[in-house]
Amino acid sequence: MDVQQLLFFYPEDPLLRKYIEYYYFFRTDDDGFYSNYYSFPNVENSLNIHQHVSCQIEGSTIRIQNDPANDYLCILQGKYDTPLQVELQGKLDKVTIIFKPLGINHFIKPAFADIAKQSSQVFTAWEDDQNYHQFLTSFYRKNDLGDRLPLLENFLLTQYHLLDQLPVLEIALNMLSDFEREYSITEISDTLSLNNRTFNRLFYKHLATSPVTHRKIARFRHSLKNKLIKQQFDNLTQIGYRSNFYDQSYFNRVYKKVTGENPSQFFNSIAKLADEQLILKFLRK
Repeated sequence: MDVQQLLFFYPEDPLLRKYIEYYYFFRTDDDGFYSNYYSFPNVENSLNIHQHVSCQIEGSTIRIQNDPANDYLCILQGKYDTPLQVELQGKLDKVTIIFKPLGINHFIKPAFADIAKQSSQVFTAWEDDQNYHQFLTSFYRKNDLGDRLPLLENFLLTQYHLLDQLPVLEIALNMLSDFEREYSITEISDTLSLNNRTFNRLFYKHLATSPVTHRKIARFRHSLKNKLIKQQFDNLTQIGYRSNFYDQSYFNRVYKKVTGENPSQFFNSIAKLADEQLILKFLRK
């Protein structure tokens, strides 16, 4: 993926900034374009809207290629705790929306777990909305990628609604992401005045993963941010400690699980795009 073909934006609307981390637009007119990379587990959710593509999804691999017979295709990345392989081929024109944890729930009617049952799936939650189809036509009619941003944000605002369980879930997310103290699931449930079973069911309904798995991925992403973005710590032991990994061996095991490599190998093999927010490992064809 050529960085020159990628245009990155933070949300401009104040309301959308609460729920969306960033967007990026990617377009290439090259029939011979090919990119193959790993994307890594994240507490955020990726929604990709493509023009003229078809896709093939097999387990943790998704292949997307130019297909003029298809007008538009929207693909949602659900939760995954191992690397996701993505192959892109041919002419492409897409926008990717990166939602913060719980963010996408404010723009869909079904529960997130009901539409994100795999690591990748075709997203159809907006298909019955005429605003969506009008937006797609107007969006892809704009040749200048920068001119597309207001259209995207205007459409998203038409889909917005407040999630009823937001206060309870926000408390849970904050406690799960507290790397100064590791709260037990029972402590979190008690804080919310829920039993463990009810808490786990509510959490899974809106985040499509368990609280324990969410915390593991949040810890991984926290260590990634410390190393690559804040660049506060050079020593891997310090990085693991600051993200509340129990010890170095546990730190290594988690990285091996979620990236396929130990921390040292991983940090030496990745690329940073989109204002260093997008972390990928490019593979050979």
